[in-house]
Amino acid sequence: MKDLKCGLKGCKYNKGYCCCSKEINVDCNTDCTTYSPDENKRQSLFEAGDEFARADYSVDTAVTCGADCVFNKEGKCVANGITVMGEGNSEATCLTFIKK
Repeated sequence: MKDLKCGLKGCKYNKGYCCCSKEINVDCNTDCTTYSPDENKRQSLFEAGDEFARADYSVDTAVTCGADCVFNKEGKCVANGITVMGEGNSEATCLTFIKK
């Protein structure tokens, strides 16, 4: 999946609001368990620096999913794209989730 938007600026896989991980996992509670805080981003002197990073759409991320969602086909997400957001930098939740 190349259209994987991430609103968690503090995640080490976030580059220009795109997820650059090769694989992510969404659990049964729709949480992205791949989220990993990047201490370097938290200690940055320029808070807006990540917002100006060029988006990287070249990574084709595999998305495994355990949620009871219409896009979950045998444990794989088949949506055209997903968006992951959260409160601050703590909770990473799939917003594309649609209950079956």
